[in-house]
Formats: sequence, C-alpha cells, structure tokens
Amino acid sequence: MRVKGLPCCLISTLLLSSCGDHHEPTSPVALPEISVETKVVEAEEIPVFAEVVGTVRPRKEARVASKVTGRILEMTAIPGKRVEEGDVLARIEVAELKAALDRAEAALNQADRDLARYRSVAETGAVAKAEIEQAESRQRMASATVAETRIQVENASVTAPFSGTVTRKLLEPGDFASPDRAIFAMEDSSLLQLEINVAESLASTVNLEDEFRIEVAGADADLNGEVSEISPSADVGSRTFSIKLDLPEKEELRAGQFGRAFLPRANRVAILVPESSVISRGQMDYVFVAAGKTARLRIVRTGESREGRTEILSGLDGGETFILNPPVELQDGQPLVEK
Repeated sequence: MRVKGLPCCLISTLLLSSCGDHHEPTSPVALPEISVETKVVEAEEIPVFAEVVGTVRPRKEARVASKVTGRILEMTAIPGKRVEEGDVLARIEVAELKAALDRAEAALNQADRDLARYRSVAETGAVAKAEIEQAESRQRMASATVAETRIQVENASVTAPFSGTVTRKLLEPGDFASPDRAIFAMEDSSLLQLEINVAESLASTVNLEDEFRIEVAGADADLNGEVSEISPSADVGSRTFSIKLDLPEKEELRAGQFGRAFLPRANRVAILVPESSVISRGQMDYVFVAAGKTARLRIVRTGESREGRTEILSGLDGGETFILNPPVELQDGQPLVEK
C-alpha cells in the first residue's frame, strides 16, 4: 500500500523518528539591571494664555503728497524702490511760483534801495522818521515774501519723509497734484509691529511695555513683542481695543504676515516633564515610570512643548516616579538601579 507515492513502512519510520525528537521549552533571557535617574512627578501652576490673532505692520508708513499745487513733471521713485530720507520722489511744475519769486525778489531790491536812500538823508532832516519806519516795514514785508515764495518753489520737489520703501504709486506724470492728493505710499519695513484687536475683558490687563510671546507665520523663531500703543477707546462695531506690539528685527519678518500674541489670563495646574523623558514611536508617546525597582513603559497623551519641557495631559499622575533621560537600551520590565 502506498500513500501519496510513499511506502507505508517508510511513513511509519518517519513518524517514529519525529515522536522521539523532544525539545525543552526555551526560558526567557533575564534582563540585566540598568542604572537610571528618576524623579517624582510634581504638579505645578502654569499660566493660561488667550491667543489673539493680528497682522504684522510697519511702525512707520505714510502717504506722501506735494506741499504745492501743480502738474507732476517727473517721478523718480517706483514701487519697491528703497529710498533714503530727503531723496526726491517727484517734481511738480511751478512756473507760476518761479515768476512770483522773481516779482518778490524785484520788490525786495526796490525796498532795499528805498530804505538805503531814506537812511542816507535821515541826518539832514529831509525825511520824517515815520517815512523811514514805513520804508523799513516795506523792506521786511518784501523780504518775508521772498522767503515764503522761495520755500514754495523748493517744495516743488517731493521728498521722502523717512528712509524706507515705496509701496504704491497713486498718481502718474501729468496728473494734478495738491496737498490733499497723495502721490506715493511708503513704509519703513525695518521697524515692524504686530497689531491685534483685544476684547474689552482682556484689554484692561494689558499695560504699556508689557512683553508677550508672539508667533508669526513663516518666522521660525521665538519672538517677544513689547506693547508700545494701546488705543484709549474701543471700536464701536467689534468692542475691541487696538494694541500694537513692537517686534524685534528679524529677516524672516515681513509686513502683512499673520501673527498670534499669547496674553496670560490665569493659572492652572499641569504636569510637566523634560522633553528628553518622552519617547515617541509612530503616533504614540510613552514615558518610562519606575514601578518599584522595575521600568514600566507607559502610554501618555502630551500637550505643548516649550522651553525644554512637555506637558502630560493624561497617563501620568502626581506622586508617581518617572525616569529622566531613559537610556536607548532600556526595556519594559527591566530591573532598575538608582544612580
């Protein structure tokens, strides 16, 4: 008789051979003791922050207009151009003002000659004192008119009020410029602020020169902003107060960026452990606790990490003992020796 092509005697021999080959179960390898440093979990009070969103804006921004009225002859600035304080941005046509200056200077020359003539004959008594006083008055008025007209002619050159960048061009050459029509918009982006709108209940706790933690999108750095302005009255529509915080000089900061300010409101109790004591594996976080003389790996839920410490939201209670800076080779169930 054959089974699947093998003789029955051969099958019997194989079965007997396998039954006679017994293996003892392998004992688990005992983990060696490991020296660790431990610490007792202590709950502590930490501040609770209100997160207020805002926008980064330049501290200096202006709409530059001409001080005189006239047609724009030339524009030397364009959006995006860096300018220094006093640089000429545009020139205004002032032919009429120049003609007025010529007339004023001619009148001043005549007044100077008249006054000199009166003074030269004053000692002879041919000219009354009142006439000399009138000549002096005319000379002073003519001189003031020349100075005023000369300033108006100089104002035909529109200059930058501070060093910064031209952001917008609001008129074109040939347009009519006047003191109430801005020609350019410009800003100084080297000095930036975070402008936030704070609710009435929170605004009363903010004072000038207070410093708050700030996060700005795109600026990977810890920032602190100092309160430099607080609006004295609330916005009627939103019932909020406008507050401006001066920002430090950072290359990553740009006007128009989105930012958050964290304003302290109260305190709460929290459990904090060093970041180095938290082990992340995939989507889970763990902490080694010392259960007697044995290490136990505990799943925890973590919160925010800041200044080298991580908040434990659940999985670890006050009074328990956790392992500081757990060694890489440390395993669950391994015996511990306190350093």
